Amino acid sequence: MRIIGEFDAGDIKITVFKMNERISIKFEKNLLEQTYKFRDGSAIGSLEDAKTFCSEHTINEINDVFDAMSKSRSRSLNNMIENQEEKFDIII
Repeated sequence: MRIIGEFDAGDIKITVFKMNERISIKFEKNLLEQTYKFRDGSAIGSLEDAKTFCSEHTINEINDVFDAMSKSRSRSLNNMIENQEEKFDIII
């Protein structure tokens, strides 16, 4: 797999990979990432195609998914912390 390009869309870093004529577009924001993969013969076959795919509408939808992922992560972490028992050292 090799990187064929990188670019930004607002606060999202976008990296485009190519491997065996397949394209993957990875979106990163904060500590979250989403990857979209495209098979041979799809409309995505080059860096320029990937840039075209990343329209304003698509980036808005990707941001919505990032928001949902962030909320889910926060809820899960909060639940995990709330359910942990406090551990104290054993004093003899």
